[in-house]
Amino acid sequence: MGFNLKEKLQNVSRKNVAIVTIILLVLTICASAGYEYYHYKQLEAQKQELFEKLTASANQTGEPQKPSEYKIGIEYNKAMKSKKPVLVLFYADWCGYCVKFMPIYQELSEKYADVMDFSKVNVEDKKYEKVVNEIGITGFPTVFILDPKYDNKVLLSNAYLGKTETVSKELDRYLRIRKLLDSKK
Repeated sequence: MGFNLKEKLQNVSRKNVAIVTIILLVLTICASAGYEYYHYKQLEAQKQELFEKLTASANQTGEPQKPSEYKIGIEYNKAMKSKKPVLVLFYADWCGYCVKFMPIYQELSEKYADVMDFSKVNVEDKKYEKVVNEIGITGFPTVFILDPKYDNKVLLSNAYLGKTETVSKELDRYLRIRKLLDSKK
């Protein structure tokens, strides 16, 4: 009465092998999904930690902490019906660069209020998903001059976004060209 492996394997049906295989496959998939979810949660925690570090100074001064908390501009769809060019900021609330850019954007919105409209688009808001995909947003912040009157779209390089003066130069340049176009009509 010893253990005979060969005899035991011959008595195993194909049905039992299929069931064991499926169970092992399901366990493997569950383990893999759990592993991915664990890493996703770690990345989310790191993003939140980075956001909190970058906004710590804003918290101390009482200024808005997230780009969405700034009361700048008009809703995107309304801005696209305007006759003025629109400076559109595509942002994410967790983006540290977006947080740093907001005081500059606010200053620009005050300086150019008479000649331009301003709009902010939170790229994580589902209502803007189509716009974000059509324009091709790949990083944050992304700033465009959109001009519905001339069906024109100008991407401002992120290299300009560090100072109000550099963005202002680009806006002034665009407004000069637009004025020339207006005078040709």
